[in-house]
Amino acid sequence: MTTSTTVAQLYTDLVQDLVPYFMNSTLLPNSELIRNSINMVGETGGTARFPITNAYTNASDVAEGDPIGSASNLTPTAVTIALQKRGIGSNVTLESLSDGGYDLVYRATLQRLGGGLAVASDVAGMLIAATAFTGEVGTASSANTSTNNIIFSPDALGYAVKDDGPMVETWYDVNTQTHQFRGSIRDGYAALKPTFGVKMTALNTVGTAFGSIGADISSVALGTSTLRVQNAPTLDNGNYIAVIDPAMEYAINEQVSLAGGSAAIGSLSDIGNRAFYDGLVGQASGVAFFRSNNLPSADLT
Repeated sequence: MTTSTTVAQLYTDLVQDLVPYFMNSTLLPNSELIRNSINMVGETGGTARFPITNAYTNASDVAEGDPIGSASNLTPTAVTIALQKRGIGSNVTLESLSDGGYDLVYRATLQRLGGGLAVASDVAGMLIAATAFTGEVGTASSANTSTNNIIFSPDALGYAVKDDGPMVETWYDVNTQTHQFRGSIRDGYAALKPTFGVKMTALNTVGTAFGSIGADISSVALGTSTLRVQNAPTLDNGNYIAVIDPAMEYAINEQVSLAGGSAAIGSLSDIGNRAFYDGLVGQASGVAFFRSNNLPSADLT
């Protein structure tokens, strides 16, 4: 039997659990992968400004008694992130709540709201990265049969979120006898340092051999070296981040296996959420690999 008490409890539980579910389901909005994050709780406006400093100049030789001067002046600029509202809805009929049982309906609704928002946020961030990163270490393409895998520094991107993450609201439509739940979030991304990331474009058909896919472990090594030349900071363990699709994962695993090696699974003790646990597939050539289905195709869709 459905009661107002049951519906109130369902709403209360969704409000309580939506934020942690979202954070556990997203890959990018995490301080390990994006160090430059702003939480705009309580702040006015719909944009966030990240200060960006110019590169420093190496010190020069100075003779005794000569002026040192100021050849390395601080010249800050700014990158602005415009928050984007993303929304998802899930309707629960009177019959579903009555017949399906509270736990089943609660889990299904939480997955639909939290999962839908999480995927949308990750897709937006990875599209920003693939559009802005200036380097290419794979086979450049603009076809939807390829994926823009990305290798980047944790200082490459910026993230901003409003209202402490996703929110949920509900009302009852007496005409259709449905409890209507709506989840939304306002967040956004920007490339703070486009040279701190590279694309590794490759075919996206799972099972494509590493010799044909358009990128391999040497491409990863080239991406790592490209970032090191830029003095791009690494994760605390010295690795950069590589987000790859399942086709690239298969090709790299095939190449490593044929070479008689293995990609060691990294320690998760310092990495917080479920998306990391599910996505981390190994470490090699100076990067930590994360698997994701949310990367854009090479035609940037």
